[in-house]
Amino acid sequence: MPETGVNVANIDKVYHSFAYFTLTIVWLLSFYKIPQKKHLVTLSCIIFGIIIEVLQTVLTEHRTGDILDVFANSLGSLLALFVFSMIFKKKQIN
Repeated sequence: MPETGVNVANIDKVYHSFAYFTLTIVWLLSFYKIPQKKHLVTLSCIIFGIIIEVLQTVLTEHRTGDILDVFANSLGSLLALFVFSMIFKKKQIN
């Protein structure tokens, strides 16, 4: 792929948010018949992201955890909760 010369700082944070949005929304959809679990699912995804970042620092020598990755992961999960809640709120109204 040719290099465009465009370098966006911290673009990986967008990828982190998208990955955790996807993880959380898929997990929320698998529990959609139990809406009481939506906050537990979201919290579990956030905790998973924190654990992964800590393990990167503790278990590897060539990777480090990043607090900004934790924030990006959490943002993706919270955005998924918001989108999920809006979709199913409208579905319950109709």
